[in-house]
Amino acid sequence: MTLPTNIILPIHTGRIESGKPEDLSDYFRDLIFELQSMYEDIANAVNGNIKADYNVTQGSWIPKVKGSTTPGSFTYTNQVGYSLRRGIVTDVWFDVSWTAAGTAAGNLIVELPYKVAKVSTAGTKPFVGVVQPSSVTYTAGTDLVVNATPDTFDGEIWTIGDGVPTANQAVVGSGQLIGHVRYIGQQNEN
Repeated sequence: MTLPTNIILPIHTGRIESGKPEDLSDYFRDLIFELQSMYEDIANAVNGNIKADYNVTQGSWIPKVKGSTTPGSFTYTNQVGYSLRRGIVTDVWFDVSWTAAGTAAGNLIVELPYKVAKVSTAGTKPFVGVVQPSSVTYTAGTDLVVNATPDTFDGEIWTIGDGVPTANQAVVGSGQLIGHVRYIGQQNEN
């Protein structure tokens, strides 16, 4: 929803000029209804709708990791997540640890609680967050980041470092990821 650009209030000159109390009462009732509806539309446009789907309850959610090729069945020792959404601006914090990845294969992904916005340029990933890894064997590089992948619920884990190209982090059998990413979500997640 976009922010309303014009405000049209009911003007019922006949009701106002009639001088009858019931006409004035009807006019004020219509005016109050329109003002309340307008305020609700503006509040929804500015604040967005408070979401309570995809395991998101009162700002907390259960972070999960998966493989990009085969999701696998991870054995978790810790899964703590918080999210804050204002309109479509989304902040996500996660702390997830696992001791086994089951049959997971491919690149390592943290599932995000809200769908990431589409971007106009294919292949770009403008929403990068920080990761504090522990006991993770890197595919390459010397550190990790999380990229909120446009038009998905995926937070891809990438390796970074001096003098090396960024690359997807492959699934590892155990580890811990503590991180934060801010991204633009989608209003309609259908």
